[in-house]
Amino acid sequence: MKSFHVFVATTALLLFSPMAFGESYVGKYCELDGAETENGVEVTGECYMYSEEYGELEGAMTEDGESVSGECYRYSEDYAELDGAETDGGESVSGDCYFYAQ
Repeated sequence: MKSFHVFVATTALLLFSPMAFGESYVGKYCELDGAETENGVEVTGECYMYSEEYGELEGAMTEDGESVSGECYRYSEDYAELDGAETDGGESVSGDCYFYAQ
């Protein structure tokens, strides 16, 4: 009888763990791809996911060396889009961010 209770408890734990419902994005990075300022200057860097849907840019910079801040919003399993991103000078930045294996 004791082994039955252990089996039920283990099964319940596995069924209700986050991994049972799919991959978690919290703590993952996505890499900017095709991101650029409104004037066409390339932007490189990453976005760190602090929730399942939103992340914050880390180490993002223009090819001219200007820092970029903002967020990214995950739309699918593969990518996120920049949201409210801009350079230190206030220039708008748009583009995508793709998740890579860790």
